[in-house]
Amino acid sequence: MLLCWTGRPMAKRRGAQYWGKHLEAWHQSDLTQQGYCAKHGLSERTFYRWHRKEKQALAAANAPLTLVPVGVGTALSAGVLRLHSPGGWSIEVQSGTAAWLVELLRQLP
Repeated sequence: MLLCWTGRPMAKRRGAQYWGKHLEAWHQSDLTQQGYCAKHGLSERTFYRWHRKEKQALAAANAPLTLVPVGVGTALSAGVLRLHSPGGWSIEVQSGTAAWLVELLRQLP
């Protein structure tokens, strides 16, 4: 058993797959979050955090996308097209051209 610096046992770190299965089982149960956590020996705080992440992911997946006009900031180099958003995401497409991307975006629903 691993101990942390306080001498207490270290908590096991569980990932998205583990918590996703528990969230799915909880949704199918008639239990409250507190009741489900008690029944399965889960940390309520951690369960609430993963439930919040689940709700945020569902909201993001259902959010409508909006295309906005853009301009080319710099010339394309070596067949690589890079798109950067003010929100922080970026996409890099190999062997693409601006005309190819425009056509691709026109095909989107």
